[in-house]
Amino acid sequence: MTVAVLELNDQHLIIQTEDGTVHAEPGFAQLTASGIETGERARAIAWQQPQHSYNQYWRQFNQLALPSKQRWARHHADIAFVQLKQLVDNAGAPENLILSVPGSFSDEQLSLLLGLASAVPVQISAVIDSALACCVGQETTNLVVELQLQQAVITRVSNAEGRQQIADQEIIPDLGIMQLYNAAARHISEQLIADYRYDPLHMSNGEQLIYDQLPHWLMRLGWEDEISVTLPSPQGELNLVLRKQQIAEILHQRLNGLNAIIKKHSSAKLCFSHSASLIPALLPQFADAELWAQNAGIENCFSVQEKLASEELHRIRELDIATQAKTQATKKAHQATHVLYQNHAYPLDHPLSIHLKDKQLSLVSTIDNRAAFVTVVENRQFKILHQEDGLEVQLPSACQPGKTLQVAGHKLRLIEVSNA
Repeated sequence: MTVAVLELNDQHLIIQTEDGTVHAEPGFAQLTASGIETGERARAIAWQQPQHSYNQYWRQFNQLALPSKQRWARHHADIAFVQLKQLVDNAGAPENLILSVPGSFSDEQLSLLLGLASAVPVQISAVIDSALACCVGQETTNLVVELQLQQAVITRVSNAEGRQQIADQEIIPDLGIMQLYNAAARHISEQLIADYRYDPLHMSNGEQLIYDQLPHWLMRLGWEDEISVTLPSPQGELNLVLRKQQIAEILHQRLNGLNAIIKKHSSAKLCFSHSASLIPALLPQFADAELWAQNAGIENCFSVQEKLASEELHRIRELDIATQAKTQATKKAHQATHVLYQNHAYPLDHPLSIHLKDKQLSLVSTIDNRAAFVTVVENRQFKILHQEDGLEVQLPSACQPGKTLQVAGHKLRLIEVSNA
């Protein structure tokens, strides 16, 4: 019986199978003359064809009629179904699916989602709150920050009397990754207007270019104080310097709601899910907070899948922490320091970019947005920073010597180098 876990966050909808195969795509859709296109290909033309673009169908997941009549979709649920089926198909059509969903999903939305799953078809064996999934086995009370495309969910997961449970949960409706991207895009636009009298957000092609590059630029600023970028324009190539401190100040102005919740729960350990990694990466006041790897919650779901599947189908908001499958031996295991490929060792204390050309790999120890795959190790876990659509990647369950990272069929061995 094959099992997969689907983390239903529309910033990155991630499905992973038990063998570590991962497929991720954003919650974007494009309604075309021939059907509904979802994922990265829809996002890649979202600003060029905004009249046919949708990115709130998971947030507004319902069966209310769309504002204008469409050939292929009556409502947001029709659009979501296409993406749900595509995710399941890309995972090899597993027989059973564990759903990890944010607390913003209402009971009505979950009921509708289960109906769509039966039409895929795929059997839902468990539904767990995604914040609780990330905290499985944690010994502290945690305050978990998750960012979706258009909103944020802040969850306090308590640890009392041998059980972990959702104690408090708040939704910030207009603090999603898109609001942060929009703020950064306006800053870039203002710089270009001041320097060149050119506004890239005034034209669809320029707007698409900015939003295509923004995730990569902001990712790099998490590691560098400033970066130089070049943008094509009708005036030719335009040079621009982005500074981490300026971007951090702009983002900080939009975090009043988040800061108020954090202050209210100051006794809890502050944790950011992978979906909110931009905040601790750019804002120094959050640099010491815990940051979870992209597959942390998913791996936890696999580790307790028998416990999850043994309960009646409902939204799981509490768990007996004694069911955590991670052993002390795993926690104390050595951590790999390098990845070995073709007799060359590449350090894992910096991001690793892997290029694929003519079915051969080449590796560089930096963030390169032209690479097919970019990863970094955080908290003994590989975090995916970028992955080309369709690229086959198998991540090890932990960053330990002797395990392997597989990219497009190539095996890269993890090793530990002493005194490196």
